[in-house]
Formats: sequence, C-alpha cells, structure tokens
Amino acid sequence: MQTLLLAMTAYGVASCPQGLLSFYADTVRAELGVTEGRLLVGVSFGHTDEEAPVNRVTTERAALEEVTTFHA
Repeated sequence: MQTLLLAMTAYGVASCPQGLLSFYADTVRAELGVTEGRLLVGVSFGHTDEEAPVNRVTTERAALEEVTTFHA
C-alpha cells in the first residue's frame, strides 16, 4: 500500500488510506457487490482542492523528546 500511495503522489494524485473500512466490511461488500475475500483497507484518492479550508489545517505535534525513548 505504501508503494501505491507514493506512486499516486508522484503522479499528482492525493490519497488517504481508510483502515476503518474493515470494521464495516459487510456494508462495503454489499454496496460493491463483492461476495468473496477479506476487506482490510480502502484508499480514497483524487485531486486536492487547495482552496478548501480543510486542506489548510495544521495540527500541533508533541516534541520528539516527549514521546520517544532511545536506548543505546
């Protein structure tokens, strides 16, 4: 999946893995008419709307030292 997401980025296509879909596998299968296999993840993809406010949101992150312990 990482390779797929990176390839999409290289071609100018935005993407977002949707792991939560596996919790709704029966619903997704019914909507898509899929009767076999396991649903592990889905991928949403398309072109980014740079003007949409949601695409300009930035979140704060904890400092590396707060969340990581390095052992020598």
